[in-house]
Amino acid sequence: MAMKSPSTFQKIINIILIIVIISSSICLVFTTEPSLAQRFSALFWYIEAISSFIFFFEYLVRLFGTKSSHPFTSTIELRIRYLLSPLGIVDLFSFLPFFLVLFGWSQTPQLMLLQLLRLFKLTRYSMAFHLLADVLRDEAESLMVSVVLMFIILIFASVGIYIFEHDVQPEAFGSIPKAMWWAIVTLTTVGYGDVTPVTVQGKVFATFITIAGVGLVSLPAGIIASGFTEQLRLRRERFQMEVETLIKRDGRLSAKDMEQLEEDRQELGLTRDNARLIIDQVEKKEARKA
Repeated sequence: MAMKSPSTFQKIINIILIIVIISSSICLVFTTEPSLAQRFSALFWYIEAISSFIFFFEYLVRLFGTKSSHPFTSTIELRIRYLLSPLGIVDLFSFLPFFLVLFGWSQTPQLMLLQLLRLFKLTRYSMAFHLLADVLRDEAESLMVSVVLMFIILIFASVGIYIFEHDVQPEAFGSIPKAMWWAIVTLTTVGYGDVTPVTVQGKVFATFITIAGVGLVSLPAGIIASGFTEQLRLRRERFQMEVETLIKRDGRLSAKDMEQLEEDRQELGLTRDNARLIIDQVEKKEARKA
């Protein structure tokens, strides 16, 4: 468990950054409302300017403050990894659009969308997002299978509805790519109703596709839910092993041991109640052995 829990200073900085991210994003959204944009344009501009400079400084700190402690990994390599990482790109776009506007570019919805990518920076400050990332990494193969299966059913549904409906509804089902819109809406069980089959064969086919869609949509959700359960179980077991190791060292948990366990608890994303329950169970088990 090499990762250290953040210091008090780091926690304060993280809270400030979270407030800046959320407040600047809200202001960006409000700029699209004409009445608010006219009334508070100066305030919105200053908030965006201050936020962008903060993000720019954070970007430089993360880029040039990175130093390698591994003998086989250079500092330059770590910096390149950061630049090309998803969060490194998010960090770049959190301030770059503002500087582009500052130097003459027009503010467009596309630039605003890039600026709102800064919301993904929030994933750094929550262990729940780290847990989700671990789950997605562990279940990547199973999720890929479900995505491939969904793609196969999508093609099959598009071809089938095209066969049954293209003659009577050429504007909606005149080609397989056009039919894909209906297939996507139906398989995801959204059901906008803007295009629907009118032939008997098309309606029967759509019934089977709708039933298949219910199962397909729930499949990734089931995989992720199962992954969450497994990841939490593994983390609890890791914490329990750490408690057992510390108790067996000298027969009890010292104040230093409790500090170490608190760091481990935060790293593993366990609640205090869960951690306390595990510690109590291990202490009782060791007491019975004694």
